[in-house]
Amino acid sequence: MTDRGTNVCGVLVHAVPARAGEVAQALRGIPGSELHATLDGGRLVVTLEDTPQATAFSGLETIHRTPGVVAAALVYHGFDPDRGPAAPHVMEA
Repeated sequence: MTDRGTNVCGVLVHAVPARAGEVAQALRGIPGSELHATLDGGRLVVTLEDTPQATAFSGLETIHRTPGVVAAALVYHGFDPDRGPAAPHVMEA
């Protein structure tokens, strides 16, 4: 593993429409998350990035476990080798 690099993930979250505000607030509390849009029907657009405390992928796991979330789809993944310190990794290859 290198000392630098950042995973960037785009996620479409589907929430129970009546709980979309609650879900949006929970998403804002996930390290490395940024909420970009809240759309009709309980859809939310989020990006996740690695932080020194957590990986973007652990953020995706947290989204799946958030009360009020029906589904979360990873719609984009990129790795920027020139940006930020690498996040803690889950396993060695």
